This record gives sequence, structure tokens and C-alpha cells, in this order.
Amino acid sequence: MKLKTPRLILQPVRIADAKAFFDHASIPEVANNAGFLPSSITETKKYILKSAAEWKKTKPERMTFSILLKREKTWIGSLELRWLQEGVGEIGFFIHPNFWGNGYATEAAKATVKWAFRRGHAHRIQGSCWEKNAPSIKVLKKLGLRKEGRLRGVAKLGKTIQDDFLFGITIADWRRDR
Repeated sequence: MKLKTPRLILQPVRIADAKAFFDHASIPEVANNAGFLPSSITETKKYILKSAAEWKKTKPERMTFSILLKREKTWIGSLELRWLQEGVGEIGFFIHPNFWGNGYATEAAKATVKWAFRRGHAHRIQGSCWEKNAPSIKVLKKLGLRKEGRLRGVAKLGKTIQDDFLFGITIADWRRDR
């Protein structure tokens, strides 16, 4: 499955993406906000193989996309739609800092949310991010997700424990606000 936007292609992550994924995830500005990133190329390959295997299932629990610039076919980031339960998805994303400020995260995430509601049988999409992650908060709000609360002490990266903000949107809200 591929999703296309005017400027992007979202396609299932492939093992060929491992080096770009790891290199981008190793950038401090990315790693400090993501909170889950692999610590080695070997770990990255395991994650990608597991993610690629999900795509072969009739109902994948995780749908991990590589985000490519459409014209150049350049890998600029990743997006994941994880199904928490029937009809409830959680979205997460990261974009290489060289491509920040161009609206790519919003564009990719909007296409994914649209797919989830129209074809993925979602009735709710949510996302969470560290309370200090202003760019992700901005993207989640642009998607129409509303801040629903604070998840205290849930985010841990290394020895740092922080709160997450939880954002969500229902299909009724999405239909009304589009």
C-alpha cells in the first residue's frame, strides 16, 4: 500500500531504508523528541524487518511508512500508524531536520489520518508527544487533534522521564472539521 500526496510518497518501510532510518534517528534533534529510537544499525534492521512483516498480515497492528519526496524519491522520515484496538489508531512521525519547516510531517500525517478514517475503519486517531516537543504538538493540532490530557511520567528516553501530552480526534470531529 502506498499513500501519495502532492509532494510525498508514503510506502511501507523496507530493509533498504535501514541506513537512512538509523542515520536520521541518530541526529540529536530527532532522537531527543522521538523517545523510542534504535541504538544501532542492527537494532534498526530488526525493527524494520518486524515492521515489514506487519505489512504482510491481513490486519497489521503497526503500519510503518517511509516518507519520500515524490520527485527526488529521497527518504526524509518515517510515520507509523499503530492500531491500539479495533478502530483506534495512534500516529507517530519523525522528519529529518534538513526538511523541517516545509509542512512534510503535516502533509504525510494528514494523508494517513484520511486513509485511516476512510479505509482503515478507524473511529478515533490519537497521538502523543513529549510536552516539550513543540513541533509535534503543532503538527497534531494542524491535523485537527485536540489536546485531551497529560500522561504523567510516561515518556522515558535514557534516564530522562517526562510527561506526554495526549491528542485525539474522532471520525465525527474529522468529518465536521474538514
